[in-house]
Amino acid sequence: MPPWKTIDLQIAPYIEELEIVAQRGHKDPSTENLLLALMELYHEYPTLIEEFIALVLLRAMQQQLEITPRAFRLSLLTAVKLDLRTREIRDYEFFSVDMWKQVVLECLSRADEEFANDCLRDVSTVKIYRYVALQILGGFLNHARPTFPKGLRILDGGCSINIGLKCLNDLAIFQDIEYSPEILQVLGGKLPTFLLQYAYGIDKYSPNLERTLASLFPSEVKFWEALYTKLYYLNKKKIEYHQQDILYLTQHQEYAEAFDIVFLSSLLRRFPPHQVAEVLVQIAYMTDTHSFLVINEQMSKETIEGGGTYATFIVPKEDLKRIIQQFRGRIDLYQLLNMALQLFVYPDENCQKVFAGKHLKTFLQHYTTLSGLMV
Repeated sequence: MPPWKTIDLQIAPYIEELEIVAQRGHKDPSTENLLLALMELYHEYPTLIEEFIALVLLRAMQQQLEITPRAFRLSLLTAVKLDLRTREIRDYEFFSVDMWKQVVLECLSRADEEFANDCLRDVSTVKIYRYVALQILGGFLNHARPTFPKGLRILDGGCSINIGLKCLNDLAIFQDIEYSPEILQVLGGKLPTFLLQYAYGIDKYSPNLERTLASLFPSEVKFWEALYTKLYYLNKKKIEYHQQDILYLTQHQEYAEAFDIVFLSSLLRRFPPHQVAEVLVQIAYMTDTHSFLVINEQMSKETIEGGGTYATFIVPKEDLKRIIQQFRGRIDLYQLLNMALQLFVYPDENCQKVFAGKHLKTFLQHYTTLSGLMV
C-alpha cells in the first residue's frame, strides 16, 4: 500500500483549485491550455493525478511545509514549464491543450525526485512594473513627516531573484508606464528619484533565473527575458540579497527595526491565515515607529487568473501594531487589505497604468506635506 494511503491527506481541495481556475479562465492562452490539460488528464487518469498530489503533500508534511491549494497549483505549473526549459524547449507560448497533456503526462509518469521537489518550492515570479509603487512612494516620502534624512531603508520580502530592487531610481525602466493626472500632479509632472540608504531582498530560496522565467506567463517570457538576465547579473550598490525565510526574521538581530518600508508583492496570497498573522509579527519586529508595510495584491481573489484589478496598499506602523493585537494569530489576506490604505490601483497585475487609490489623499495628508497638491 502506498504510504500516503495510511495518512489522512485532504487531496480534494487541490483538485478543486485546479478545476475552479481552469473553468474561470486565464488571460494567458497557453496557461489556460495547461490548466485545461491538467483537468482533462484528471478525468482520464484520476489515480495518476491523485497519487502525485498525495506524494507532494506527504513530502511537504515530512519537511514540515505548509502548501496551500493555490501555492501547489502555481508551483505545479511552474515545475512543468521549468521541465521544458531545462530541455531547451522554449516555444510553449503556443502549446495547445493536447500538447500540454503530453508534457504533463510525461512529467507525472516520470515523477522523479527533482520534479516533485519543484512542486514544493514557491513560485519565483517578478513583475518589474510592480516596483513602480516603491518608486512613486519613495518620491512621496521625499516630503515625509518626519523626513528620512539618510535615505530610505527598504526590504523586499519574497524577492525571488532580487531584480526588482535593482530597478529603483532607474527611471528608464518605468518610462512606458502611464500615470493618472492626479498622481502626476502630486509628483510635479514626472516620476522622481529618492535617496536610498540600503535595500535588502530576502527569499527562502537561492536565486534561480530559469525558475523565475518559468514562473512567468508563457506570453511574457520573450518580452522580459533579456532585461531579467541583465538585471540578474548586475551588481548594484546598496542592494543586497539575503537568503532568509520571512517567517523567522525575529531570530536575527540584524533585522530589528532595520527598515522604513517592507514591500510584499503578491507574497501574502501564498500563506494561510495563521501564517499571514505571523508575517505581520515579523514585520513589526523589522520596522520602527515611522515605518510602513506596503502590499501589492489583486483586489479580489474571485477574478480571472492573471487579470482583475490590482492595487498597492499601505499599512503604517501604528496600524500594523493594532491589527496584530486585534487578530491574535490568524488573519485572512483580504481582511488585512480592507483595513489598509489603498494607495494605487492598476487595471491588471502588470501595472502598466497607475491610478490614484481611494485613500491616496488621506495618506498624503497624514504622512507627507503634499496633500495640498492633490485635488
